Amino acid sequence: MIPVHLLALTGLLVSWAGFARADISGLAPAPFGGLLRSDAASTGGLLAQRTIDREWGPADDSTYHEVDVPGWKSEGWAMALSGVVPGAGHLYLGENGGWAFALGEATLWLGHWYEKRAARRDWTHLEEFVGDPNDSGSTFSFERYAAVTSHDPAALRQLWNGDRGAFYRELNSNPAYIDGFTTANAQDLQVHVHDLLDAHDSSLRRQWIFDAAVWANHLLAALDALRAARMHNAPLREQYHLELGQGWRNGEREMHAALVRRF
Repeated sequence: MIPVHLLALTGLLVSWAGFARADISGLAPAPFGGLLRSDAASTGGLLAQRTIDREWGPADDSTYHEVDVPGWKSEGWAMALSGVVPGAGHLYLGENGGWAFALGEATLWLGHWYEKRAARRDWTHLEEFVGDPNDSGSTFSFERYAAVTSHDPAALRQLWNGDRGAFYRELNSNPAYIDGFTTANAQDLQVHVHDLLDAHDSSLRRQWIFDAAVWANHLLAALDALRAARMHNAPLREQYHLELGQGWRNGEREMHAALVRRF
């Protein structure tokens, strides 16, 4: 009787010899996959191949979707519109109150341009009244000032050449320069310079007030448009609510959301 272990060893040698003679020329790398495919006929069934496939969903396979709510208005867009053009955000919401902000904006800009024009007019009158101080026939002249006071008007001449505004204000505020005006009524002439400067400065102050009011109108319009948008969307918020949940898909956890409308 042949021992059992000898029979097992003989079977193992026969199997190894069969595998060595097997034709594996049919095995070739699979294109793009990097996996070997085996031909059962050529290998005699000696080789088995295990393939792992990983599937990816399409690019648009997502649980996130944009939903258009009928009648919904963007609060940020309404605020931005009225911030740039007061009243535009209200008109976007269908609010007639936006016309008040638009009318206020137009009125404030008219006031701005009116006061700016008035300031330029007063400044022109001041320049024409004082004249060129280098001309001895002007209302104020360096030559007349030097002749009456025996002082060198170099500092005043430097202001004239460098900063006309500072020059006129120096004539207005410094009583010593009264001698540079024509001698007939020098004090009255200096007072008139003061009046023209005061009218110019008052127009500028009013212009700055209008400018500040314009910025305030933009800010108030933006805030009021935001309020109006929230009031507009309030009933829609009551009708719609967001439901969140989670689950498993293809062995992976995923989140999902649903916008639900109550009737």
